[in-house]
Amino acid sequence: MFKKTLSALLFSSLTLMALETGETIPKDIQTQLNMEEDKVYVLNFFASWCKACKKELALVNKVHNEKITNIIGINVDKKKEEGEAFVQELELQFPVIYDEEKALVETFSPIGFPAVYYVKNNKVLHTIFGAVDNIDEQIASDIKEIK
Repeated sequence: MFKKTLSALLFSSLTLMALETGETIPKDIQTQLNMEEDKVYVLNFFASWCKACKKELALVNKVHNEKITNIIGINVDKKKEEGEAFVQELELQFPVIYDEEKALVETFSPIGFPAVYYVKNNKVLHTIFGAVDNIDEQIASDIKEIK
């Protein structure tokens, strides 16, 4: 029982630290992301060591190529070279920011990877943490509801 209670407490406190739906992204991060007003963006946090990320990124790339929404990838590998090699291997077509300084991942504080944030006018509209089968279909469906 103690383990379950401790796990629940830890998980709930981690959730409180993440940027949540309705919150505004800090100004310095807004500048770094350079997002246009009135456009919906999908921020996708990923790393080369994340097996689920590799599977999902091909589908996120599909969403980008179908011009369903604006995608910005945020690679959180410790070394930019690892992230660049991963992006090349997967032939990702959307813009990717290499978060070597960890400013983005610390600001958003995702509770798992991959992590998807829907953003419009610098406000977080929705989040998805962890692997999702058919993420391309999920994003397309979510975007229809948001627009």
